[in-house]
This record gives sequence, structure tokens and C-alpha cells, in this order.
Amino acid sequence: MRYYMHCRACGAKFSSNIGVYKCPHCKGKLEIQYSILPKVSKPSDLRDDPKQGIWAFWRLLPVDNVSKAVSLGEGNTFLHRCDILARQIGFRQLLIKDEGKNPTGSFKDRNAAVSVSKAVELGARSVAIASDGNAGPAVAAYAAKAKLPCFVFMLTITAPEKVAQAAVFGARVINIEGPGLVNDCIDVIEALKEDFEWHHLTTAGPVNPYQLEGPKTIAYEIAIELENQFPDWIAVPAGGGGLIVALFKAFMELDQLGLLKHMPRFLCVQASGCAPIVEAFRQGTSVRRWRDPQSSVAIPILVPLPLEGEEVLQALHISQGAAVSITDEEILRAQRLLAEKEGVFASPAGVSAFAGAIKARRDGIIKKSDIVLVVVTETGLKELRQLSSLSQTAALPADPRLIREFLSRTGGGDN
Repeated sequence: MRYYMHCRACGAKFSSNIGVYKCPHCKGKLEIQYSILPKVSKPSDLRDDPKQGIWAFWRLLPVDNVSKAVSLGEGNTFLHRCDILARQIGFRQLLIKDEGKNPTGSFKDRNAAVSVSKAVELGARSVAIASDGNAGPAVAAYAAKAKLPCFVFMLTITAPEKVAQAAVFGARVINIEGPGLVNDCIDVIEALKEDFEWHHLTTAGPVNPYQLEGPKTIAYEIAIELENQFPDWIAVPAGGGGLIVALFKAFMELDQLGLLKHMPRFLCVQASGCAPIVEAFRQGTSVRRWRDPQSSVAIPILVPLPLEGEEVLQALHISQGAAVSITDEEILRAQRLLAEKEGVFASPAGVSAFAGAIKARRDGIIKKSDIVLVVVTETGLKELRQLSSLSQTAALPADPRLIREFLSRTGGGDN
């Protein structure tokens, strides 16, 4: 077996095909470990070129029969080199990994591809997921491809575009009220999963260890495209913290393979109204539940009790990283800046890491000599309500003379 499951709590080891998502002995978190690593001399050797997207990295993914893996074309997202913004903000170089280019518009498609493929392999009859925005539509799409019934538990405050996206794939969407945000949805599924024989696919390692494996491929793609010249910083948003944990795991695997020249420093970014990881990092404490989460334009990163919070702190300490919180104003300013200067349209949650990188540069955490890579996690097409004012443009008759006069008055000749 190329891989096995290891319990972080009691140290027990299990076959990855025993069909459980938590340790059967102590209910601790299971993680995937690889007993057989590919022999490589450079990052591009990680790819099995005939295969597409994330499945080109099948030797470091926990699916046995990759020929039957569920795929919608996820992975191989664009890496923008943003020279204009790098000069404007004060970075030596700025890179944007645009995960909004995935099939359903977010990095969660990588999670869903692996977790749904594994659920099929384990004989799942139906799946359920708690989602504050992106994971639900992603799992719904891949479950549709796999012909699996899918139940998506979403918050009543979730953007209607995302609820509709999950529903259009045929998922049964259940709206959940409550102050605990996505944690309440997780608790409901955990309480009911045995009654309805659901495979629980929420994108949190303590709930489903396979969910962390898909996003690792972001790091592999970065290593290949940059020819192993890693950036000084990688800025990543954190709700539950799974994306940072997945990327850190990938870099540790690259280190095992002898391909890591230096560990990038992680910048963890959270919304100021719900920032339990940032608070714990600053105070040097463990992560505690955020008691009074405030609303934000970036709903997917509002997680009062991040299930991966302690592992995020570990990644920050080992990488000598940092953590910052950002306001809605900073998020929306960064959204417009990235779109207007570089042509990348991200949602408020999707652009939050970029807003955090700007703040970290302003606060002196990131230096002018640093190369910074920002993970943009979702497309702006998933949330258009914040930009409704931009659609309120003047209506003019098709008369060149009148339009010339209008543009002259309103600065139509400006660049």
C-alpha cells in the first residue's frame, strides 16, 4: 500500500481503506502518510504527464484506482506575475495563484475531487457536507458526476449565488441558523451521519482526512512553475485553516523528497471580526472559540472554532510566518485594486489573502526585498452583490455626438 492512515492522538496506524474518517480507537484525527514516495530529482518529475490536472500527482494522492477518479478538470490554475502591483505595494515580486479558475470557481474543487473519489472507492451511498460557501457547491458538482446523492448544510447568511450553485447540481440544500456559523452545520452532520449513512466530506481534517490531500497539489504546481525557486512568503486566508495545513503538508513532503530548498513563510489572514487563529498567534496561546463573530463581506473565512487551528499555528511557527486580521474596507479595496490593475476578479473571501499581504507590507512584516505569492481562493463571480453599484451606469442613445459630449464631460479620454 502506497499510503496509510496515522492517528495524531494515539499513534495507531490503519489501512486507508478501512472506511473510517476518525480513529476507531480514540476518535482522534487521522492523517494520510505515504509509505512509498516517488523517486524524483526535480519538481516536474512529480507529474505523471499522461494524466490531467491534480491527478497527474496521483502518487501523492490517497486514491487506489486513479483511472476511476472523479474529475471535472480541476487544477493547473494560472499563476499571475503582477509587476504593476508589486511596484505599487512595495514587493520585489508579486505572484497570484488564481484558484478561481477551477471548475466550480474555487480551490475546493481540489478537495472535492479527492474526497468524492475516495468516498466512491469506499462504497459510499450518499455524502454530506457542511459549507459556508465553496465546499458545498464543489462537493455537489463532483457528487453529481459520481452519481451520489449529496446533502449540503449551509448557513442562512451564505451568498445566494452559492446556495443556487449547490442546488443546481442536484444537491439537497439544508439551511442552518445559529451563531456558531459553519461549526453548527458540522455538528448536525456528525449527529445524523449514521442515521442516513452519509460519508461526511466537510473540508476539515478532523472530519475527513482525505480533504487535505487535494489542495496539496497547489504547492506541487507552484514548485514546478517556479522551478523550485520558492517565494519568501505565501499568503493564505484561513477560516477552518485547512488550506494552510494542506500546503504546509505538501512542503514537508517536498522536503522528504529532497526538493525543498527553503520553506516559504506562511501569512495567515483572517477577518477582523472573527480571527481566533490570529489572536492565538499574537498572544502565544492555543486557539479558542471566537465568542462573538461579527458579520463580514468574507463569510467563508468566518469560522469561530477552526478545527485545524492548532496545526495552522504549528505551520506558522515552523515556517517563521505571521498572522494578520483585515477589515471589510481593506478587503473591498484590495478586490478593486487586483481587478483594475491585474485583471483578476476575486470575491471578498477570495481576495482576503491579498488584502492581508498589503497590510503585512504596510506593517513591516513583509519586506520590500521579499517575493510574495498570494493564493486567491475563489472567483468574484460567486458573489456579485457587493458590486451591484457598478452596474448602475448611464444609458445613452446610439448617437456618436451625444456620446462624445458625455465622455468629454466625464473624462472619457483618461487612461
